[in-house]
Amino acid sequence: MSTPKSIRCMTFNVRHDHGPNSTLEAFATPPEINKDTSLDAEQPWSVRKWKIADTVLLYSPDIEPDHHQVVDLVSLLSDDYEWIGAGREDGKQAGEYCAVFYKRESVSVEDWKVFWLSETPDVPGSKSWDASHPRIATQVEFKRGDGSLFTLINTHFDHRGLRAREEAAKLLLQHIKGIESVVIVLGDFNSPEDDPAYITLTHAHNQQRKDFNTTFRHLVELNKKIASNSKTAGLPIRTSDNGMTLPTHHVFRKGEFLQHLKSQEEQQAQADNGQEEEQQQQLPVLLDTRYELVTRLTEEQARASLSGPFGYAETFTSFGVGQDAETAPLRLDYIFVMKNSVSVKVKSFAVLPNQYDDGLYISDHRPVLATLVW
Repeated sequence: MSTPKSIRCMTFNVRHDHGPNSTLEAFATPPEINKDTSLDAEQPWSVRKWKIADTVLLYSPDIEPDHHQVVDLVSLLSDDYEWIGAGREDGKQAGEYCAVFYKRESVSVEDWKVFWLSETPDVPGSKSWDASHPRIATQVEFKRGDGSLFTLINTHFDHRGLRAREEAAKLLLQHIKGIESVVIVLGDFNSPEDDPAYITLTHAHNQQRKDFNTTFRHLVELNKKIASNSKTAGLPIRTSDNGMTLPTHHVFRKGEFLQHLKSQEEQQAQADNGQEEEQQQQLPVLLDTRYELVTRLTEEQARASLSGPFGYAETFTSFGVGQDAETAPLRLDYIFVMKNSVSVKVKSFAVLPNQYDDGLYISDHRPVLATLVW
């Protein structure tokens, strides 16, 4: 069996460039900014793009799906990243992209395509139901250095059409049904956790779990766990029944440790059998990586893991003004993995800042980052 390897994914909805001072041109000259310039509200792309590229370079994801302003980003990221994608209006260059940037040293592309979230997914520019715009998904089959394959889909659901989002979710699940390798689905789904689209994608798995694994809900348990794992000076001491007390103050007795491992294996086998039966009966289930995160509490040996999801809970902020600001913040951006026979562990999960103390919103969405291991 090969050693598990990690893939770091980031989804970042980069606001398109149509503010009041935007020129809609690549490499546009930025406005002059001095100490008296206010950076509140929506700033033109020529100002925001630098910090967006810096965010990608700083956190260094292996795969970074993005939207819009591709020409500038290609120039800023080309030392490390390649990209693929097409415009939603014609399948070429017109309209918004669901582009995927990927580190050339980490993965290579085996195949890719764009399909439309409509009743005619192979027809460029098509839209259906109550969608306000054509909506697309970019599907990529990647190969890792060890030769293993996985599929990634980057998408952007409609922001107005409730039915369009739900039907897009159904279409997406049908589309990935039968894929046996790892499938990662991410993007801006414009769907809070109580939206029909999110419920469809996750089979309502998280309806009673919202924010259940945040750090501050488990401070007492976390403290007990770390206290029980703390090491003190000293040598192992033999006990009267020929067991052993280690410096961690845990007592291991003959047979107990192996019995514990055997019990875990039996439980896992039962769970795997149940999962296989479940998958045969229904459409795929997408697992929300925020809630699948391995933490210090979920695994006995997860001492170096996070205490819970890092950063913010919500991903959409708006630019702080206007109609969007009245509904923000919301959780709309997700990284999912398909539940199948391949066990994927979520080693880290974070929602990162999109605004700093200079007041500049680099986008109206926050970037979401997850490290996946299989």
